[in-house]
Amino acid sequence: MKNYLNVNIFFLAIFFFSTNVFAQKFDRNKIQLEIKNAALLEQEAFKNGNCEKVLSLMSDDITFLANGKKVPSKKVVEKFCNSIPRPFKTATVDKLEIYPLNETTGYVIRTLEYPKNETIKMSEYVTKIWTKIDGEWKITHLHSTVKEMPITN
Repeated sequence: MKNYLNVNIFFLAIFFFSTNVFAQKFDRNKIQLEIKNAALLEQEAFKNGNCEKVLSLMSDDITFLANGKKVPSKKVVEKFCNSIPRPFKTATVDKLEIYPLNETTGYVIRTLEYPKNETIKMSEYVTKIWTKIDGEWKITHLHSTVKEMPITN
């Protein structure tokens, strides 16, 4: 019985040691800053109509959902980017939240609000999954939802 207990303690000790040794530790702040820089670069490029730069920050096999509908390809994203009227209205709310998951993956949630007219505001929620591919941060999934909301005082 004593040997059985010693063997169990031994294996339990090995398990805890291996979990601590092999558990991935990463610098959350470093990854958060890297993703933030990539996100701000992409946002600035989109704002300025630099669609080539926007597309270069997206993976080739990106999945993109606009208001719940799947966009079939990066070509459609490119067409949208090139045709959207600029300059954009000034946002009354512009919040960027960054969530690193590990050394090579994280996601951002951006919340925007801007006036459409005197009685309606546009609320936009954008989620992007960023993945480090060959040393560069790329958007691998993007979901954007825009909704009209009444302006209440």
